[in-house]
Amino acid sequence: MKIMFCRECKENLFIDEQFFNKYNMKDIAFFDIETTGFGKEQDRIVLISLGRFAENGNFMIKQYFAEGLDDEKELLIVFKEDIGLYDIWCSYNGMAFDEPFIKKRMEASGIEFISLKQHVDLYRLIRPYYKQLGMERCNLKTVEKHIGIEREDKIDGGMSVQLYYMYLNTKEEELKDLMLLHNYEDVLHLPRIYELVFNTLNDCSIVRENCVTEKQLRFLKTLFRRNNIHIDIELEKISKKAASRLINAILNKEYDEETISNIINNSY
Repeated sequence: MKIMFCRECKENLFIDEQFFNKYNMKDIAFFDIETTGFGKEQDRIVLISLGRFAENGNFMIKQYFAEGLDDEKELLIVFKEDIGLYDIWCSYNGMAFDEPFIKKRMEASGIEFISLKQHVDLYRLIRPYYKQLGMERCNLKTVEKHIGIEREDKIDGGMSVQLYYMYLNTKEEELKDLMLLHNYEDVLHLPRIYELVFNTLNDCSIVRENCVTEKQLRFLKTLFRRNNIHIDIELEKISKKAASRLINAILNKEYDEETISNIINNSY
């Protein structure tokens, strides 16, 4: 059984210093996974890329590759050891796919899954603004093109699955390299997308899609005042869905600071 650790790379991403320090980029683990399919019960995780900023500011990516399907457990054990050094992880649509998949596959291997304290999902943060930013779609490659990124990688997730099964049959290094490059680039530019999110959220001229209505906003402010809720939240920037869920939670007395934060972060 062999797990390969490869392509630990350094990249100068030209991240704005104010943004870098404000969000403590050195404390964040950026990640993405490749699997053999969408079924968490029967499919396997075969590749994970984990990006982090080193003390010198360079961005480094470590990759975990399963040489065979039976290597998944060992891959997950080592990944868990590395991710345990962080409190925050960052992904693109990882709340819906990557994190639940990792959780299920760890459980299937008898590994205790411990979620990080905070999951920053850039897809959920940018989705309410992508049309206003002039993008037709909100998938990762479209957002990358919007900020001027041209990938060396030319495949997609579906092709990655096919390449992996071809690799299992042939052990051709070229097939593995194509997969590694694809997953590597899925992580490489996440910090720059995070910076786009930061700039967008702080641009008063950009209004999110399906923004909270004036009626909802007035009612929420009244509820916060009556229930002595004091949380540093810009209610004017939340979505209609988040506003509706907040109102219901407060009226039903089913809330605390964590609940309110989760509603706002997970409703888009």
